[in-house]
Amino acid sequence: MGVTVGLMALPFLSAAGLFAKASADHFLELPSDLVTPPLPQRSTILAADGSVIATLTGAEDRQVVQGDQIPKIMREAIVAIEDARFYSHNGVDPQGVLRAAARNSEAGSTTQGGSTLTQQYVKNVLLQDATTPEERDAVAGDSLDRKLRELRYAVAIEQRFSKDEILTRYLNIAYFGDGAYGVGTAAEHYFGVPISQVSLEQAALLAGLVQSPSRYDPVNHPQAALERRNMVLTRMADESYVSRTQADAARQMPINVLTDQPTTQDSCETSSAPFFCDYIRTQLSANPALGATKEERDRRIHEGGLVVKTTLNPQVQQAAQMAVNSTVPPDNRVSATEVVIQPGTGAILGMAVNRVYGTDEAANQTKVPLPTKDTFQPGSTFKTFTVAAALEQGYGVNTAWYSPACYSTDAFPLDRGEGDCPKGYQNSDPAEAGIYRMDDATWDSVNTYFIQLEEKVGVPAVVEMATRLGVSADHLKDIPATKGDVTIGGEYVSPMDMALAYSTLAAGGIRCEPRFATSVVDSGGQQIDVGNAPKCERVLAQGVADTTTSILAGVLTRGTGGNARFDHPAAGKTGTNDGFSSAWFVGYTPQIAAAVAVGDPNGAVAHPLRNVVVNGRTWPHVFGGDLPAIIWGASMRGALAGQPVQALPAADPAVARGTKGGRLMNTPPPAPTPTLPNLGDLLPGAGTGQTPGLPGVGQGGGQGQGQGQGQGQIIVPQANQGAGQGQQQGRGGRNNQGR
Repeated sequence: MGVTVGLMALPFLSAAGLFAKASADHFLELPSDLVTPPLPQRSTILAADGSVIATLTGAEDRQVVQGDQIPKIMREAIVAIEDARFYSHNGVDPQGVLRAAARNSEAGSTTQGGSTLTQQYVKNVLLQDATTPEERDAVAGDSLDRKLRELRYAVAIEQRFSKDEILTRYLNIAYFGDGAYGVGTAAEHYFGVPISQVSLEQAALLAGLVQSPSRYDPVNHPQAALERRNMVLTRMADESYVSRTQADAARQMPINVLTDQPTTQDSCETSSAPFFCDYIRTQLSANPALGATKEERDRRIHEGGLVVKTTLNPQVQQAAQMAVNSTVPPDNRVSATEVVIQPGTGAILGMAVNRVYGTDEAANQTKVPLPTKDTFQPGSTFKTFTVAAALEQGYGVNTAWYSPACYSTDAFPLDRGEGDCPKGYQNSDPAEAGIYRMDDATWDSVNTYFIQLEEKVGVPAVVEMATRLGVSADHLKDIPATKGDVTIGGEYVSPMDMALAYSTLAAGGIRCEPRFATSVVDSGGQQIDVGNAPKCERVLAQGVADTTTSILAGVLTRGTGGNARFDHPAAGKTGTNDGFSSAWFVGYTPQIAAAVAVGDPNGAVAHPLRNVVVNGRTWPHVFGGDLPAIIWGASMRGALAGQPVQALPAADPAVARGTKGGRLMNTPPPAPTPTLPNLGDLLPGAGTGQTPGLPGVGQGGGQGQGQGQGQGQIIVPQANQGAGQGQQQGRGGRNNQGR
């Protein structure tokens, strides 16, 4: 060893013999225990069925492969070109050193180091562990001390690992150019095949790259790559790894590599569920189970070789994505977002947006997390929480109010300063005035009923119910008790909020925290708990939840949500915001809950849902029962295809009966007294004989006026009788603003 290290230094020292002894002594004093931590490698995100959703990469894109995955031809190619005596030396090759020493002496500088594959592996490990530019320069330099340290580590490595293990480790750590680290990544990167399937000429090309990946880059320097590959083939024939005939045949093959490699490291952009992929990264980056600091967590996410098996159901995801894209195409100014959650587990089954995930805003791309961002107000979908709060407090389903077209109250002061109802809350259709119960007021989404119901239960109770069921408390902060528009959706929430809250009702009052993973395993096979198991608790009595469900079921069968109906019993609620700023549909079956939000993410209030053109049709204004309900029904139809039909629970009789309601809670105004207009004001000269063809005032004229007035008179209906029918006819079967 002393002679070997002395020969390495011939260009610099004349007293080679004396130096050899000193170097040998120094060599034996060097540490030999090389720390070999796990290699940085890509992390993989899998759907629930094991299919790949995305891969997350850091500065080094590497897929570590096992030794039995690397074919014999690949091993022989790298040995032939880099270290022909690999299987006969002990980590340091004296012949190679002598050869390099002679050439270095001739050149007067270090032009060749005679490094073995074991030494190259050591150097790569040391480079991997260097954390500063100075440390990297020291490892990559040509100092004698660096060479001695490599030799010492190489000898020790040969004693720790078998030759095949060393070769596997080297092939996994080596850089093959163009961002591909490790032979497994390189095979996929250049040829689009796993390393186990590379051909002779492909293996030779890869082996030739490690000496100088940029010089022999097959994409930008194909001729240099061809010559280098052919040199490898010649060496393989020289070492009898292949026959001359095989080498000659392989040399005739052209360089054929993939040239359209993606330039981005963000594989969420090419994922089948890009917004879900982004959500997973965000959640992992904030989870202390992956490290104490964000930097440490991000490094593990992108370089820790994690395998994240998620809750995403490909059938559900595809159904949701197709529904949002086909109903509102991705190039539309209007966004359509859907989040799907499994009741009873909190598993996120799907997350779809009708947008391409990316940074090109001119092409309508976005990276805004619309599924989890509080971009839009939920409209009347929030009335569900008022219903649940009222039922819990003992107000029965028969709790009725006369609900006028405009309702003012000192409890919730309001002063718009303009319009037909400047100081009150109003229904979207003046014809909605009448007596309503809790059920048909929900079906028809009568705002003034819910303002009166909210007066009884209180704004804090509505907010508390919403957060208890699943709406993020961060989205419902500091709401005063006088803010009456809470029940009609005056706050900003996310689709995730609403899907989770409604899933709690679907589960009979059991709320489960949203869950994106069933297992997370690092490169060492260690399980990491990031909330993999369901975390659930009862937050609402089942009787209250089931009775709320029984009311919401009527929204689809008798109310504003008819467009959401499909071949399974379902419950839900429409929501349309003031000025048509956004529209929602949130609903569920026993197996699945989903929230759909539609609006312009560039500014919902400034860019309302008016004159929205989709697929050649113009919507003058968009209600919750329009595009959102259509999307929801279509996605549920696909998501539940082939699944058994499950009935919704019936109302709890005691809860439905209540202890405080079941009666008219206010006094409706008296019916207006018919007033006959003066016929002379309508037709001057009538009854005087001066108007030909018209009789004088008498029996016939009086009967005609009386009949006409009677037919047009507004009659206050009895509770739950006629009101719904008359209003549905007046709306033409559509839901209105505020719904």
